[in-house]
Amino acid sequence: MSRRLLTLRAASAALGALLAPWTPARASADYHLSGVVQGGVVGTDTPAAGNAHWDPFGAYAVTGGVETVTDSGVTYGATLRVGSGNTGRSTDRPGNADKIGIDQVYVYAAGGWGKVRLGQNWGASERATDLLPLLVGGEMDGFWTQSGRVRPPGAVLGRAYAGRDSDDAAKVDYETPRLFGLKAGFSFAPERRAFGQDIVGPYAIPAETNFWEGAANYRGDWGPVQYEAGLAYNHADAAHGWLEDTQTVTLAGGLTYGGFTVGAVLFDDGDSGLPRDRPASGPGDTRGATLQGTYENGPYGLTLFWHGSETERLTTYRAYGLGLSWKVRADTTVGLDLIRWTADLDAGNPDATTAGRHPTGNVATGVIEFRF
Repeated sequence: MSRRLLTLRAASAALGALLAPWTPARASADYHLSGVVQGGVVGTDTPAAGNAHWDPFGAYAVTGGVETVTDSGVTYGATLRVGSGNTGRSTDRPGNADKIGIDQVYVYAAGGWGKVRLGQNWGASERATDLLPLLVGGEMDGFWTQSGRVRPPGAVLGRAYAGRDSDDAAKVDYETPRLFGLKAGFSFAPERRAFGQDIVGPYAIPAETNFWEGAANYRGDWGPVQYEAGLAYNHADAAHGWLEDTQTVTLAGGLTYGGFTVGAVLFDDGDSGLPRDRPASGPGDTRGATLQGTYENGPYGLTLFWHGSETERLTTYRAYGLGLSWKVRADTTVGLDLIRWTADLDAGNPDATTAGRHPTGNVATGVIEFRF
């Protein structure tokens, strides 16, 4: 473990020890506990490769916290989230990166000047651009993208539909208050690593250092229509001198009217993490876009989505599908996703000779989710 990460851990522990006993006489601590459990199956079928099978999956997360407000109006608190890892997931969704791990652990202070977090938590980029309307199956960030033959090219760089970010790396994060609909955020992670959770192993890029994120988010309404937009820029130093630095731009937006919500996310990872001296015929920039629409009426929900991404001279990927959900009771929801994907593999792609140049497949997922 690096000296930088150890220093950030020590600072987080020290701040937590300082804040814990400090509860003004007229203030009381507010405790909260919540959790989510998901289970189900993912069925994949790649006809040309003769590959069809079902794989079970499971995920969970339990979040606890304590918060107190001083007489001066400053809020102090701490949050701990233990679970199976939410690497590459939307902020409210568990993943299956670990059997048990520390997904989040941080302390924070908030007031009229904004909010500061210190520890292992989401960065400014994810907070500003995580806008897609997701049902229980997760659609583009769901478990179906975990399969090796199904994964979009961007999945090896970070979140498959939103580009590369710091994920749950230990960091310091600041966000401004929302003024006239606008909020900005900044975060810094000495390394893209987390204690108690493996956020390095799932991806091909070695863990970067000096991971900076800057982002802005705007919310407003126009009569009965609510809208939101987010923009983020991330930069990190490559782990090795022979690799390109990480630079990612993400743009997201969404509209809500009644039970209808539509959203879009576009990202450009450039040549993040690729060898500097690769041949002209080697892999190029990675970029992608996801469009998604959801309609919810009482306990029922329907999502339609389309995703396209590519790594130049390697893979061009398309996927589209639908998601259905039904809230059986207040704390239990079941979901079904049906997806069709296609890929065009360049001659330089290592899978091109074994699985054909234009593989196509189908995916179905069944999910049951319990929240408390």
